[in-house]
Amino acid sequence: MRNLKATGVFFFVILGVLGLASCSGSPSSSQNPAASEQANVFTVGTDASLPSVISCQILVSGVTLNNGTTNVSVLTNPQVVDFAQLSGLHQLLDLNAVPTGTYSSATVTLASPVIGFIDTANNPPTINTINGTLTQSSVTVNFANPFVLNAADLVGLRMEFDLRQSLQTDANGQITGNVNPVFHMQLLNAADSEVSIDDFLAGVVGVTGDSSFIVQGPKGRQWTVQTDSSTVFDDPNEPISSFTTNTIVQVSGQLDPVSKDIDASEVEVVSNDNFFLGGLFTSIRPPSGPATQADLYVRAELPDINAFQDGQITTLSLNGSETYKIANIKNPITTLLFNNSLLAAGQSVGVGGALVTNNGVSTLTVHRVVLRRQGQAGPWVPGSTVVENGNNGSFQFTDNWTAGVLLPNPLTVYTTNATNFINLSGLSALSGSQPIPLRVVGFILVDSTTNMPVMVARSVEEVTD
Repeated sequence: MRNLKATGVFFFVILGVLGLASCSGSPSSSQNPAASEQANVFTVGTDASLPSVISCQILVSGVTLNNGTTNVSVLTNPQVVDFAQLSGLHQLLDLNAVPTGTYSSATVTLASPVIGFIDTANNPPTINTINGTLTQSSVTVNFANPFVLNAADLVGLRMEFDLRQSLQTDANGQITGNVNPVFHMQLLNAADSEVSIDDFLAGVVGVTGDSSFIVQGPKGRQWTVQTDSSTVFDDPNEPISSFTTNTIVQVSGQLDPVSKDIDASEVEVVSNDNFFLGGLFTSIRPPSGPATQADLYVRAELPDINAFQDGQITTLSLNGSETYKIANIKNPITTLLFNNSLLAAGQSVGVGGALVTNNGVSTLTVHRVVLRRQGQAGPWVPGSTVVENGNNGSFQFTDNWTAGVLLPNPLTVYTTNATNFINLSGLSALSGSQPIPLRVVGFILVDSTTNMPVMVARSVEEVTD
């Protein structure tokens, strides 16, 4: 399937700079520190995606901040970024030192696009890919206002990649393979939610205290993770003291502006076997009852081995002995909501297990399956809102993001008083006769009464740009 039906898809690279004074107004000579002063920049990525387009991998060879005379790199090494992977969440990528000063634009340099599609005409679904062609390899975007970077503060650069506009289509709506990269960029204060870190996957290197440990991320850099009494751990039976070098975790939080450690708000153990696969279920067999097989479109793995390739589907064997959890929720009742009888195509999951290789053939024994947050988007269906009490209730929307071809359409979304409404006063604001463009982040669960997937929202955002 190559029809491009949805509205914008977004990718954000957030560059947090230790050295922000202001984000508006014109620079003056007194605002510019000496060129020898340095600020630190961290890079976080996120996006939103389209139905059918399950991946859009592009080599990002450079990201720079520009001050009119000097271009300062904020990406240490070239990285292949899947612009359809994170679906509204934020991924920590890098941290760099840059000179303080006034910056007026940012530039991203790209190469080698590869576009992947879910083909639901086959049962089970398969993945097709085409090699894309860039119409331009470098994109520079001017900031609405020059941004002054001084020492001692933290700042983020938000890069929004609009997949809908970037992927060119023919008269029949079919993607041609031509990629005309369209970005929107702005600098944000570190306290902005767009600079938060979601779903950062890393292997534990060592424990440094009762509340801290060191991890190594997918790109090889090591980070210190700090926790406190407010940090949510998925399993109280797995405290930091139990972590070993076989432990792989998923961390959410923010970078500390002074120490540049990750101040964790959530820590999820996704594997105790030194192997992890992350991705999207594309098929569950049998479709109802206890699952014995599940096809996983692989989007991430730790460590990186040849047996499993990003961008490919692998079949997992299940027998019900696996531990099933919902990420960052430590209530044991979650086993009643997510288990091997409540799996569905379209769910984002992390899979941990023991990997054994004999005579060049690798076999994965699944020990743990963790349901992960994901983002979906599309227009609200007028007249579908049901308000039970406060923000407790539900609505439907026409899901046209990546997993939309695998999920019911329209998709039912359940909200609670804990759901964060962005650009909306609450659930009751979803009213009127016209569709409202939404981005929803939450969990895909199976309603046991209907055996149909639904979404439980952590956040509901009206998309205004």
